[in-house]
Amino acid sequence: MCDFDCGLSCVKRGVTCPYLTPPDHGRIIYSNVNKFGSRATFECDMGYVLEGAKIRHCQGDMWWGPSDNVPYCIKEVVCGHPPEVLNAANDAPTINCGSPGQLKNGYMTGERFDYPNMIAFFCNEGFDLIGDATTRAISMCNENGIWLPPIPRCERKSCGTSPFVNNSYMLVSSKEGSLTNVMFNESVEYSCMNGYQLYGHSRLTCDSSGNWDHYPPNCKLFSCFDPKKLFNGYIESVGEKLVNNGYLLNSTVMFRCPFNYTLRGSSTAVCTNNGWNPSIPRCENFNTCPVPELPVGARYTKFHPSIQSINDGQYLEYVCPPSKTPSRGKIACRNGSIIPRLPICFNGCKLYLLMNYTNIKFTKLSVRHHERVYYSCYDNNSVPQTNVSIICINGHLSEKPTCSQRDVFITSDPLFDQNIVGTTSTPKMMLQSPNLFSFNKTCQGGQFSHDQRCAVSCKEHPPAILNGRAVFRSTYHGSVARYRCFPGYRIENNYHKLTCHHGKWTPVQPPRCSPIFCINPGPLINGKIFVLLHDRIPALPIKSEFRSYIPNVGHGRTIQFECNQDYTLVGPTGWTCNHGRWMPAERPRCLIENHVHPNIIFTGR
Repeated sequence: MCDFDCGLSCVKRGVTCPYLTPPDHGRIIYSNVNKFGSRATFECDMGYVLEGAKIRHCQGDMWWGPSDNVPYCIKEVVCGHPPEVLNAANDAPTINCGSPGQLKNGYMTGERFDYPNMIAFFCNEGFDLIGDATTRAISMCNENGIWLPPIPRCERKSCGTSPFVNNSYMLVSSKEGSLTNVMFNESVEYSCMNGYQLYGHSRLTCDSSGNWDHYPPNCKLFSCFDPKKLFNGYIESVGEKLVNNGYLLNSTVMFRCPFNYTLRGSSTAVCTNNGWNPSIPRCENFNTCPVPELPVGARYTKFHPSIQSINDGQYLEYVCPPSKTPSRGKIACRNGSIIPRLPICFNGCKLYLLMNYTNIKFTKLSVRHHERVYYSCYDNNSVPQTNVSIICINGHLSEKPTCSQRDVFITSDPLFDQNIVGTTSTPKMMLQSPNLFSFNKTCQGGQFSHDQRCAVSCKEHPPAILNGRAVFRSTYHGSVARYRCFPGYRIENNYHKLTCHHGKWTPVQPPRCSPIFCINPGPLINGKIFVLLHDRIPALPIKSEFRSYIPNVGHGRTIQFECNQDYTLVGPTGWTCNHGRWMPAERPRCLIENHVHPNIIFTGR
């Protein structure tokens, strides 16, 4: 490429020169910052004139030429008329060649157009000087008032005819362009003919040095490998087969398996740009499974009774009787075995048939296999001896429900103790005195003892609360019901339980569950915050801008962060409010993008 006064030479791409120091009372204007070929024009403030070269250029040696002399600005001095000399006259004529005019697609340097000054000419990037002064591109005003050599012109560089690629189509990017004379900044697009695949760059561009930016591509005949290398059966070819045991693009093959083998995969495949589609199948041993018998009352669906076996990979569906579970089931044949091993229909439990449980009350009289049922005792003086819930397992209960007589608690005082003489009491009927200094008495065998205490149970379950639930095991005297809030709520004042005391739950007022909020996250500098709404129709989330005046955000809500243009998000893309805390804990930031300079590429002719 042209390196100004140096002539044509190979210059490293990406060459830059150090920025120049502006003169005092002046400034520097760059045509293309500090890159190679850039023009630095020196200008002075009003009242000052420039001493030295007005224009310097960034050369291939990474310095500003054509000379090392640094121009500077001095105070302008205006001289008057020349002094009068006796018997003499100042009649020296000035030879002026006049302005050479503007150089299209280029520029010139030089301020004076009179004899014997010179002007240098330069072309813009991607253009060549055409004319007599193509070596140094300098014209001089001679004593006859003529610029010699004549003013040159700048023409766009050409890469010549576009490279020919076999089995391809070519298209030039510009409407005025020609495939026989591709100019600077024009491109040629290559595409391969049907059945050929392109290797290399599909687009070539004529650069500023008059060369192509990439090597031309190749269009090679595309083929898929012979599937016999992977398939263990027979292949029937539909498309044309190549000599090198491959198949042309869009060729189709069909796969067949020998007797007693079954095909796993598709029976056909097509040769595409990505290879065989779908992938190559395989032949596996052909195994059958006998159809197993079903439990009483069950039946197969979409199945003929005359069929005695099913092939490997096939499955059958069956339906259990209405009283059994599951309602539907499925078996499959895998490598000669039924999976699962046997079809099963589980029996439910008919609790109304259990007549020996006359003093027990169940929550349901008919339950399915693995279903849990709760029970209680009819007699208020009886309690369950085991868990209050049991499970039905294939027609039988997991354990025997049992009720036993419990203690009856009666609260008394000293006056009542005096009047209890002659009172008939059941065995283990106990009296409890509310007086702190009195003692607890048990009515047993006509006499009171000090062995046991009695009190009245709570008839109702603990009261329900909003946004929470009560967890308790019984309603007997002294039982404790603990309250738990749903996610996003917390117990107020750390008061979370009630106690059954002589038939009443105390305290009377149950706990309360208050919602938990996350505080306003504050603004995102150089970005915006959006809230995702999931509670609308359709079910897809709706993004709405988060308002700064909103004081807090409810549990489970999600906000999203986005940065403004030219900024990059560093950190999480969103937060979720989880029990009063934003998760994750890291706070995002919007940082300005840093554009990394590309690597310098060394090229030459």
